[in-house]
Amino acid sequence: MLKFVIFLFLDVVAFSGVLVATLPFVINNLGGSVLLITIAFGSFSFFQFFVSPFWGNLSDKIGRKPLLILNCVAELIANILLAIAINLPVIFLARVIAGLFKTNISVGTALIADITDEKNRAKGMGMFGVAFGLGFTFGPLIGGLIAGSNYTQETLSHVAWLASAINFFNLIFVIFFMKETLNKDNIIKKPTKQLTEQINIIKNPILLPFFLLIFFIYLVFAGMEGTIAVWTKETFTWGPREVGFVMLLAGFCQIAVQGGLLRILIKKFEETKLIASGFVSLIFGFALIPTENVFLMPLAIIFLSYGIGISNPCINSILSKKSENNKGLVLGTGYSCQAAARFIGQPLAGFIFLYYGKNIPFYFDAIFLTVVAMGYLFFFKTIRKQG
Repeated sequence: MLKFVIFLFLDVVAFSGVLVATLPFVINNLGGSVLLITIAFGSFSFFQFFVSPFWGNLSDKIGRKPLLILNCVAELIANILLAIAINLPVIFLARVIAGLFKTNISVGTALIADITDEKNRAKGMGMFGVAFGLGFTFGPLIGGLIAGSNYTQETLSHVAWLASAINFFNLIFVIFFMKETLNKDNIIKKPTKQLTEQINIIKNPILLPFFLLIFFIYLVFAGMEGTIAVWTKETFTWGPREVGFVMLLAGFCQIAVQGGLLRILIKKFEETKLIASGFVSLIFGFALIPTENVFLMPLAIIFLSYGIGISNPCINSILSKKSENNKGLVLGTGYSCQAAARFIGQPLAGFIFLYYGKNIPFYFDAIFLTVVAMGYLFFFKTIRKQG
């Protein structure tokens, strides 16, 4: 578990340091609008939507480690491209490469399922979240401090070079220090029709409600991720440095929720009830942002961090419990739903931001999730029986 947590932490530090703290400013510097920024974010997710179940399914056949190595190589290439980019097409090429070969979530969640049993599955997914939280804590902070408030294209490229160095170190770490976790007895040797299996999994009436939850939650959360840097720039004249500090708070909140609070709550409450509390927290968080009050921003971040931090591992835990030898495919399909939500939600938020005003996307998020939460409560008894 510890070695995987180290890998995931380093991977997310490199990824988030570029993506969250600096990529919006790089694109903006090269003449891109907020809509183009969210399309760049969404292009990554567009390819993840199609390949995540494939990578998850392939990991059930050949093991987890080879695909984690592939992840490191692709990220290294993508970040080098970002470091030398002088125009928007190169940036989009980097996002395509990263999107096609990013396997850390779809394969990583399956790896966690390999080394945990049903009793401690939610805790294992929580540790997965802690690694992510730590990565998203220090990645944007480091990237933001390097780029600075008065950033230039040169300081932004320094962040990408640092990310490339981390990717290279991570590649060596995975090759020489991580072991395969998939039991040879569980390796699927028969050829499978992956697309057919994925469709059947999505149509499964037991799993479908949870795939929908993933989609709805990330539809709005990803839109916020894609626009918050530009929103803070226009509202508070913030740069990468300040965005890094925002993500520092978000990261610490994720760590507190998934590394400590989740372990306590999971002993007292069912996962379905914790998911419901996540909905409420997300709604409050989205509603606070349009107040444009700099003193309420930390509170909004805390609400959003709890909401996503409590719901994501609980949903993944339920999905893993309801799968047998195809955990990789099921969890990969779940991440595919997340990716679909991202490549729809991010450009949608960018479009609304650009043409209807910077605060409207957040009002939309709060209202949309309120409707979804009402539907979740209406079907709560059915979902509870399935859980």
